[in-house]
Formats: sequence, structure tokens, C-alpha cells
Amino acid sequence: MKKALPGISVVTASYSGSLKTLNKCLEIVRSQSYPQTKIEIIIGHGGSKREITPITQKYKAKYVLIPKAKQNAEYNRGVAFSKAKNELALILDHDNFMPTKNFLREYVEPFLKHKELVAVESAYYHYGKALPLLDRYFALFGCLDPLPYYFGKTDRMMWTSRKWNLLGKSREYKNYYLVKFDKNPRKIPTIGTNGCMMRRALVVKNADVRPAHHYPIDVMVDVITKGHNTFAFTKNSLTHLTSSRGLISFLYRRLKFMKQYHFEENKNRRYSVYMKGDYLKLLKFIIYSLTFVKPTYDATRGFLKVPDLAWFVHPFMCLGITIVYVFGILDGQLLKRGD
Repeated sequence: MKKALPGISVVTASYSGSLKTLNKCLEIVRSQSYPQTKIEIIIGHGGSKREITPITQKYKAKYVLIPKAKQNAEYNRGVAFSKAKNELALILDHDNFMPTKNFLREYVEPFLKHKELVAVESAYYHYGKALPLLDRYFALFGCLDPLPYYFGKTDRMMWTSRKWNLLGKSREYKNYYLVKFDKNPRKIPTIGTNGCMMRRALVVKNADVRPAHHYPIDVMVDVITKGHNTFAFTKNSLTHLTSSRGLISFLYRRLKFMKQYHFEENKNRRYSVYMKGDYLKLLKFIIYSLTFVKPTYDATRGFLKVPDLAWFVHPFMCLGITIVYVFGILDGQLLKRGD
């Protein structure tokens, strides 16, 4: 007898400037082949009731308005998550798009077969020639930042990879990889956001999911360190449109993110890509970034497999991220001294 399909709570954070992508994101959710009666959509919105109401009515979604003083992506998402009711919760930001109509069914399949499973993510970020340059670059390398790439902590595989080669011990199935992660936080990748579907009750029981503490990667680290370390990565891809405004804008947002979540009001995060014991990896990354040799070599290798000039964003992204992090750390130290 076939198992009944579980209910899904789609958890989304939005703000006034994200309504266009939010509309597209929810349109795709409502076009999924998964039974729509089993899907609830909850939006933590950092804007006005007037602007969000037409969208929620159109897509039969619920929303929670976030006070301006508390507005940020993590808090908005955390509030929305706290309102979820279904067995499975899907973290789907406004700029995350499911490329196929069977995407949710593909995600749910591993849950039906593995009772110990905590969460599911796609193995790849979606790549296509029509995507903006930076989004093609991120999809090709399988990460939104070269630092976790060189630390071996990326949340997705490179577009050129067809066998599991990330952290954790894997077992391959037809449509997904089943992966068990080490409980050591240094050996946990940057999973938990951008299309991560999880067993809601298990996560609530084993992680700090209070809205002010709900950082998706941190939540997964909480759960894994308590022994719930089995995840699945489906052999499909999630479109993440994050950078159509260009490299400089992206680096500025990375600096803002770093200051906000590590030095200012949210400085008590439980997880960071760089942790105690990663000193040599950090030193290597800085050397790679300043010399351009290794990033250029890696970009060239990728280009020979998938010809796309987006690979060659890599040396400039590495240098830019190094500058941003150094500036962010120095500025953060000044903030601490000012306290």
C-alpha cells in the first residue's frame, strides 16, 4: 500500500523590494503536481499589509507582518516557521524557484523511504545560459561564496560533478544521495536554507528555532550535533536568483550580512564557515585570492567541461570576498571597542 503524502508548509521571507520574485516563486509552488490541498504557504513579510494582501489572496497564502525594527530575512523566516503546522517544512526564499512541476514530489520521495531522515535539499543549483552571469557562476561552483568552496563546506555540488564529493558519508540511490554527516560542526556544510525541506517536529524539538535565533544553517547544526545526521540530496536543481545587480552589489550585501549577523545585534550565531581549527584553510584561501593562480586554474578546468565565461568570475569573486571579510572583521573589531 502506498504511503499517504505528507503535508508541506512552505516558509518564505519577503520584504517590499521582493514582491516581483515572491510572486514568481509562489506561482511555481501553486503549479506543482503535488496535491495543493496538502500545501500551506506562510510568509514573514517585512512590509505593508496593503502590498502583501493581493499576493496572499492570489496564492492562498498566510502572512505575518514583521515590525520594521526587527525586519531582516532570518527573523522574517523564523516567524513564518513558527506558524507552520504541517509535517514537513520547506525553507523557500522569494528568489528560490523550482524548475519542474514534480520538484516537490522528488523532494518528498526520500522522506517516505527513510524514517531517520532529517531534511532534503537539491544536489545542485540550477544552471542555464539564460541566467545572469553571477547566478551562472554560483550554480557552476555549487555555492554562493568561494570561502566554503575552498573549505570544503559547500551546500551543493559543482555542476560538473555527477558523483557525491562533498562532506559526509553517502549512499547513492536512483533519484538521490543519502548522506550521514559528522557531528563535528567543522565538518558540517552550509545546509539548511535555499530549498531545504525538513521534518518540522524533529527540528523544533532539537534546535533553537525561536525567531530571533532562527538562522537556517545554525538550526541544522543544532540538529546534527544532537545525533540526527541523516540527510538526502535529490538529483535535481533549485534556481536561486540572487545577484542580477552585479558583483559590486553582491559584495556589498555580503559585507552587510557579515556585520549584521556576526558583529551587531545577531552576533551570537552558533555556526560560521570559519571555525577554530580552520586556520590553515583560511590562510590558503587568502593566498589563493591574492595570487589569482589557483582560482584561475579551477575556473579553467571548469570551462573545459562546460564552456561558459561565468567560470572566470571566480578569481575576482575570491579577491572581493577576501577584501570584504578583512574589512568586515576590522570594522567589527572597531564596533566592539566602541562598546
